[in-house]
Amino acid sequence: MIHSFFLFLFACGEETSKDDTSSEAIQAVDHRETYPETDAQLIFSPPDYEIPPYADVQTCWYTTYTGEDVAIIGGSFRQSEQFGHHVILMRTRADEDDVPDGTIEDCSETGDMTDMDPFVLPSNPERVGLTHLELPEGMGNKLKNGQRILVQSHHVNYTGDTILVNDRIELQTAPVDGIDNFVAPLAHTSTNLNIEPGLQTREITCVFEEDHNFLYLLGHMHEWGTSISIDYNKEDGSVERLYDIPEWDVLYRDIPPIIRFGSDTEYGELQVKAGESFTTTCNWNNNTDETLHFPHEMCVATALVYPATIAMICDVD
Repeated sequence: MIHSFFLFLFACGEETSKDDTSSEAIQAVDHRETYPETDAQLIFSPPDYEIPPYADVQTCWYTTYTGEDVAIIGGSFRQSEQFGHHVILMRTRADEDDVPDGTIEDCSETGDMTDMDPFVLPSNPERVGLTHLELPEGMGNKLKNGQRILVQSHHVNYTGDTILVNDRIELQTAPVDGIDNFVAPLAHTSTNLNIEPGLQTREITCVFEEDHNFLYLLGHMHEWGTSISIDYNKEDGSVERLYDIPEWDVLYRDIPPIIRFGSDTEYGELQVKAGESFTTTCNWNNNTDETLHFPHEMCVATALVYPATIAMICDVD
């Protein structure tokens, strides 16, 4: 999903323990969280990361799932409330011979994201640094034995000190034979963003290749965003505005407004058909002297849809 920055310095810290008395550990200000006990069946805890001063760092930690095939039916995503931007679970196509389990990589740049797809994304933000996945009964993300996955962690250090941080993903699972519909993320975006100084606009139109039922929909930008809308272009030629934020707040970067669909919601059910499309319109005020690029600024429509087992990504040039 699905986030803000002052200085664009990229780095990846080494794992450090609280008992480490090395000079590097002493220099880092410890901002690690003590997370509560959990009854989650799956826990992913990447190593602690050192984030340099005034740095915006996205880090990827690789592993392989070796348990039985399961359905992920809920969970929590935990980070520092002060420095966390997001922590999510991704699928990766990277071969273990090339990227062994336990590998830690800086994946801050667009080119670093070519071998990964969103897998498990939070659907219910509680606050910055704590989001949850909550799915209707009978739905889940399918996780198969042998699936290579990575935890993508994004931190923004606004201080003049190197900081030490830690993330954790806690997932609830269920047997796959008890699932009626598997779900997967959907993202419409452009990683080819060139937002010059001043007021700028970008439209992104993506056509659906299959029918999809929607659970939720949200838009995502960073702190230079001023407004965002998502229009549903139907097969009969009509257009319905599904999502409209006329005044984007920088707080929405981490806690965005979410539209939820279903028979028990105010928006009802939403099913799009193959051949129909969404148009996402983003407006920015780039008050810097530099051209902004993805991922430092974004224009994204993100959703959770079913039935689906693989993320559907539309990246428009």
